[in-house]
Amino acid sequence: MLVKNYYSITNQQSESDETMRFDVALHADCDVYRGHFPGEPVSPGVCNIQMLKECVERVVGQPLLLNYIQQCRLTTLVTPVKHPHVEVRIRIVDKLDNGIKWHGTIGRDADVYMDLKGEASFV
Repeated sequence: MLVKNYYSITNQQSESDETMRFDVALHADCDVYRGHFPGEPVSPGVCNIQMLKECVERVVGQPLLLNYIQQCRLTTLVTPVKHPHVEVRIRIVDKLDNGIKWHGTIGRDADVYMDLKGEASFV
């Protein structure tokens, strides 16, 4: 889990029946940024995917295994220096027999830095 080390959730609220918003603070002192990249920290895409998955787990209230990524677009480099506070939005698209289809974004206000559509199963 990356929560508490890579990021922390400062607020969580329902935006609609299907969408939950998380206000997230990225931690520039996390060890991940020492190697990615020294003096010019960039949030690794894989860490952002994990952060989205962990937020989805909070929405459904149980651990998930990410089975499939239908789409993942990175439109802006996310850095803890330029983007110390981001918004994660999670929408459950469909409930499956043993999992869910979901859509997640990382951004701020109207700007979207990362957009992911995926499928996960309950562990």
